[in-house]
Amino acid sequence: MRISREKFIPALSAKIQSILTGFSNSRTASAFLVKRSKIILLAAQATSNKDIALKLGIHHNTVSLWRRRFIDSESVLAFVEAELPDDLKELLTTILSDEYRSGAPRTYSSNVRSRIKIVACQNPEDYGFTISHWNLPCLRLALIDAGIVDDISYGAIYNILKTDEIRPWKIRYWLHSKEKYEDYETYKAKIQAINQIYADAVALGGKEDNSNIRTFCTDEMTGIQALEHLFPDKPTAPGMDAKREFDYVRHGTTSLIGFYNVTNGKMAEPYLNPTRTEEDFVAALKALIDTDPDKSYRIVCDNLNTHMSETLVRYVAEQIGYEEPLGKKGESGILQTKATRAAFLSNPEHRICFYYAPIHCSWMNQIEIWFGILNRQLLRRKSFVSVESLEQCIRAYIVQYNKYFAHPFKWTYASVPEIQREDAV
Repeated sequence: MRISREKFIPALSAKIQSILTGFSNSRTASAFLVKRSKIILLAAQATSNKDIALKLGIHHNTVSLWRRRFIDSESVLAFVEAELPDDLKELLTTILSDEYRSGAPRTYSSNVRSRIKIVACQNPEDYGFTISHWNLPCLRLALIDAGIVDDISYGAIYNILKTDEIRPWKIRYWLHSKEKYEDYETYKAKIQAINQIYADAVALGGKEDNSNIRTFCTDEMTGIQALEHLFPDKPTAPGMDAKREFDYVRHGTTSLIGFYNVTNGKMAEPYLNPTRTEEDFVAALKALIDTDPDKSYRIVCDNLNTHMSETLVRYVAEQIGYEEPLGKKGESGILQTKATRAAFLSNPEHRICFYYAPIHCSWMNQIEIWFGILNRQLLRRKSFVSVESLEQCIRAYIVQYNKYFAHPFKWTYASVPEIQREDAV
């Protein structure tokens, strides 16, 4: 039976038709929005409910429902299209969406649900369970023993906790910086100083010749293993990932002391050695400075003892022409303690100045980003027949990286949030 004329949808405006056509052809929109848009577009062509239902493979009552819903919204659509055209797409999405339905009443009251969440956020040992963290069976027993519920399923507990994303069986590591809470002003000053020298280096636009200052980040990558896989990898093929044999032979390790140029994104010649003593670090630093001995150097590093050693202090003092007594390690003067040595090395008036990132803030050191690139692109999967071949590959990779891929990292961290002293644990 043909539906009455008043049930036909009037001709759609060009804008509404364009939006609905976009919905109907979308590969990312919800399935319901795609199908209901097609219903309206066909209905606007004076197609009957029965024909639309046959064409789209749905029941004719469904077609009738959305035809009526759209017709009932005509006045609102006309107003929004005329007065608020930017909101038209959102309104059409709302019209073609399901209306809110309350569903079945909750099995557990808000009070019970809150108490379940509170228990899940507490230590299981407080409830007599010798486990490190809650699992669903133990949590269920604890809730019953505490009289919170008479009985409850694992699924119900999971769904209740899911509403607030409470997952006591998951854990993420974090590092607590004592310096941040015990001496916040020093922590803040270090962060700001490193951010500033990064900004100064980037401002040069990759052209170091415009400045008398060289800015580097340095750190060590230790224990790099020369692993030789016993059998060659099977290469990638259509529909098949590369395959690797698990067995390997260890040929020893090497350590990499690297210097990353913040201005142009290039790596300096690496210092590769089985050890990373304070003498090794000074030798690596000397090789770097000898490439351009008349320049000033700003070097970002962590708080490793080799970065504050007696050997390093003596080398820097010699380079900057410092003629005052340095004292004696463990007894007096600049060499007395790690702190006094660090204070000397981080003096901004010196031609060679070290900037120490706060403890547990290695993310402030840009060379860590580059170490991640090296690991992903070379070390993780390549097979090495000896330590010598490993070191040759690292050197060749750095040459290749500097030639084709080197660029300054985009550094967006620029501020230090204030903390409340009572936050300290």
